[in-house]
Amino acid sequence: MVGASLTFATPWGALVALVALVPLAALTVAWRRAQHAARLVGLTPAPRRALGRALAALALASLAAGAACAQPALRTQRHLSIRTQSEILYVVDVSRSMRGSRAAGGPTRLAAARVVVRRIHAATEDVPSGIAGLTDRVLPYIFPTADAADFAATLARSVQIEAPPPQQVSSNATSFGALVSVPKNGFFTRTAHRRTCVLVTDGESRSYSTSDVATALTGQGGCRLVVVRVGDARDRVFGSDGVPEAAYAPDPAAAAKVQALAAAAAGRAFTTASVGAAAGTVRADAEVGPHGLQVVQPARRALALWLGLVALLSTGVFVAERLGVFRWRNYPSRAYAARSVRGGAR
Repeated sequence: MVGASLTFATPWGALVALVALVPLAALTVAWRRAQHAARLVGLTPAPRRALGRALAALALASLAAGAACAQPALRTQRHLSIRTQSEILYVVDVSRSMRGSRAAGGPTRLAAARVVVRRIHAATEDVPSGIAGLTDRVLPYIFPTADAADFAATLARSVQIEAPPPQQVSSNATSFGALVSVPKNGFFTRTAHRRTCVLVTDGESRSYSTSDVATALTGQGGCRLVVVRVGDARDRVFGSDGVPEAAYAPDPAAAAKVQALAAAAAGRAFTTASVGAAAGTVRADAEVGPHGLQVVQPARRALALWLGLVALLSTGVFVAERLGVFRWRNYPSRAYAARSVRGGAR
């Protein structure tokens, strides 16, 4: 369910529209004088509709400008029926190798990871979801929330390479061993009885204890694991000059490492070619338990710019009409011509 309301940041700004009363009155007086003068010299007065169009354009421009100065905004508030006992945590690999791409300037592995997260999240919108970054530790960007706007903004702005930076300097900063901290470090709320972890990574992890991770994720307070691998062995990490970095070489065992992690933690592994299947698995794992109605943070859309454009266009129409108001016909009226003929006949 969606509710909408109109708000004004500076309502007193609407008084600017009153300024239009002066030019409206002046234009009306000038038009009447011009009508009178035209009749005195025998010219055809301008039609009333020309004045009507000019006045309407000026009035619309003034009203739109006044409304724009009031800074209106359309606020929408969504009410979603969400899961109250299920949560998802997206753990995104943000190590340096996630800068890898097929060509210099091409889409990176991290960009592909964001696409994966967006697609799976869109398929499970009724489940509160959070995001964390993975290097040799796991740090949260946003805890599970039902606010899709906050989630999307965090994914776009906060999920960056080496944010957070690894604690240890190493040629391979990623360690799947850091996942042992997920069940015990408060990444999920206490009411989340169903927990799902979605790991999006290139699979290039240094050595770690597979059994420790499996025990942590499958034990009490753990989470169901779904792993999606991005990138392949053809990717390279390019420098600012477009030259591949000599210190980086893709890990040929990355796919096997992802499969081993998923198997040990009783989870499933996918690639970017099977994101749809991954989303279906996450949906089956996470969309369980009761629903509850929660108000999502309202969205705000400013309208001042559009009203300003209306005012500008209306002003242009007014100017065009105003320039044509006093363009009288260059021949005498019939009555004036008849009088002239009678006078010449005498």
